[in-house]
Amino acid sequence: MADYDFCQEVEAPIEELTGIEDQAPTDDIMNLKQMGRFIENYNNSNIIRFNNYNRSEVFIQDGELKFIDALTDDRIINNLLWYEGYNPGMRNIFMSNLYRAELLKVIKYPEISYRKFATREYLGRDRKENRVFLDTKSETENKRSII
Repeated sequence: MADYDFCQEVEAPIEELTGIEDQAPTDDIMNLKQMGRFIENYNNSNIIRFNNYNRSEVFIQDGELKFIDALTDDRIINNLLWYEGYNPGMRNIFMSNLYRAELLKVIKYPEISYRKFATREYLGRDRKENRVFLDTKSETENKRSII
């Protein structure tokens, strides 16, 4: 490490840099080039360009959550994770909400159990940052939207 030149250009392939050079993906798993084409095709196939929903920066104060929020496109995650017969009208919660919940738990609360994470203490009314990141409403907001 002492004689390594950090200014030199990195010439290793991306597979080697990410540690996946020896992994043989199954037919169901996209490689990075296929994923890039999928995202490009998905974004170019929309007749009307809808912007990805931007959550209010007022409520998301954590820098790591802001970065992940900006990086995550919920429409693409939903498209990748839903099964063939899935219809968005079938659920009140989308696959991207579950993905974001997993990220939030791992980043901010790795020491607690999933059962405890799903309580008001972590997702209740006074945890607006968490709910905004997950794109969910509190119990009272859900009751108001039903009425």
